Amino acid sequence: MTFTQAVRSCLSQYAGFQGRAPRSEFWWFWVFTLLTEIAAFVIGTMLLAGSITATQVSGGQIDAWYFFAGPNWLSTVVHLGLILPSLAVAVRRLHDIGRTGWWFLILFIPFGFFVLLFWWVQPSQREPNVYGPPLLPAR
Repeated sequence: MTFTQAVRSCLSQYAGFQGRAPRSEFWWFWVFTLLTEIAAFVIGTMLLAGSITATQVSGGQIDAWYFFAGPNWLSTVVHLGLILPSLAVAVRRLHDIGRTGWWFLILFIPFGFFVLLFWWVQPSQREPNVYGPPLLPAR
């Protein structure tokens, strides 16, 4: 699955927790989410809520840069808009390896993230499971 296909798939199943998501769909959407949130943070901070000032010493050289960031509503809106599809694709990824989506709650215990990370990098089950047929890429 390509980057564009993964983003389209995840956004078209915005809150779809049913079915399976292959490894490529999960990780490409993760990259999309990361890049989108970084862009929203930078744009929101630089254009909407922040300022950069420079302090100069004698001789015209810049001694230090200071950055002030106020409330960044753009970053908050983007994060809230992407949290549900991110959660849905994470649950569908667990379905793809034969685990129930309730395993996502392991995230809230110490070191639970590492267990989820281990499962998310596992290859897809090649046979159908209770969550549906495999969505493996065509070879």
